[in-house]
Amino acid sequence: MENLSTVYEAIIKPLIPLLKKEAEQLKKDDYKLSITTFTLNLCYCVIAGIKSLRLLSTEAKTSDTAQKHGVVIASSSQYSEAFQRYDPAIFKRLFFKLLNQLSFKSIPELNTLGRFVLVDGSLFPAIKTMDWAKYKSTSNALKLHLAFGLNRMIPVQFICTEGNGSEKKMLRDILEEGVTYIADRGYVAFDLFKQIVDQSAFFIIRVNSNMQVITQKSVITDLPTQWKYHLDNITDHHIIFKGDSHAISYRLITFEALGECYRIATNRFDLKTHEIIMLYAYRWQIELFFRCIKRCFNSLHLWSHEAKGIEIQFYLYMIVYLLIINFKQVLQDKADDKMIVEDKQQEKASYINRLNKNGITRTPACGIVTLLGNELKKVWKISIHWLVALKNMLSKPLSIQVIKILNSY
Repeated sequence: MENLSTVYEAIIKPLIPLLKKEAEQLKKDDYKLSITTFTLNLCYCVIAGIKSLRLLSTEAKTSDTAQKHGVVIASSSQYSEAFQRYDPAIFKRLFFKLLNQLSFKSIPELNTLGRFVLVDGSLFPAIKTMDWAKYKSTSNALKLHLAFGLNRMIPVQFICTEGNGSEKKMLRDILEEGVTYIADRGYVAFDLFKQIVDQSAFFIIRVNSNMQVITQKSVITDLPTQWKYHLDNITDHHIIFKGDSHAISYRLITFEALGECYRIATNRFDLKTHEIIMLYAYRWQIELFFRCIKRCFNSLHLWSHEAKGIEIQFYLYMIVYLLIINFKQVLQDKADDKMIVEDKQQEKASYINRLNKNGITRTPACGIVTLLGNELKKVWKISIHWLVALKNMLSKPLSIQVIKILNSY
């Protein structure tokens, strides 16, 4: 009988050789929480949905599953020492090595339009003694500034600052030629727009409703037929913002959706109107990522109160996210059993029948929108239900039956 690895072993497998190389670089690492045990303990904590390091210690002492997977028993003080002992650069290297080495699925239809990065910041509450995490006079907070690759739907870069840290500065620091950055109104600044243009990059950013413009010319809006059921008053113009001393020509798309007016500025003159609208709509994916790490990864509970420790914590969240996205996608590739293939074909046929029967769906059924609507859940989405199923199967051998169950969420 084939000796199958467990689900947990399959998840962390890509990390093990990278950790081994990092351990070899350390001159002295004979601690109970070595770089390897410290990292794997915390990865297990996130994957298993354990809410705090104290609970992780309890799991290590009492859980057969935790013991089976080598979770080392350690006290809170030992974790605190480890957070101080290890350089965040170690975890940064692990993150970027995984990012470069793992074969994450990308969306071909998006790739034909370019490379897209969503940017946004999200606040995390901090306790009063965390003086470095300045936010308001009555409270402290830290801010996670994130760059999220839309083509593969994975985090690609981040920094952590005090709550008042500038979101625009983060975008300025990561600008890369040829990339289109998608963001909300917090990134509106004419100097930033010019810097993006000067660096041969692009942007799709929602602007404020009170920004006045000089219209240069109108663009014909060639929208898919079904979009008229979801959007109203769509316009597309080449404009110059009146307050822009640089007088650079941009494109401004306006539309109404669910009673709200949107104004989207961009320097992508090559894309169609509905492509700009669609790409901005998928800015919501970065919000879903923040929701995932806050609610599913329990990141609102900080493991450390020092800036260095928090940086390590967030790198570990990103590492785990990459590992489980990779695992989820590997499961889809492994699902080549005849029964699973038949199930997929039946599900696809059922979806098409529902689409034909109902006619209009909430999401416009055309092009990339339809593609993502159908495939997002299975290939890229990390839902709480899938994570619960994953947690309950960590010790099970990665059999076809287990793959089928996990792929059903």
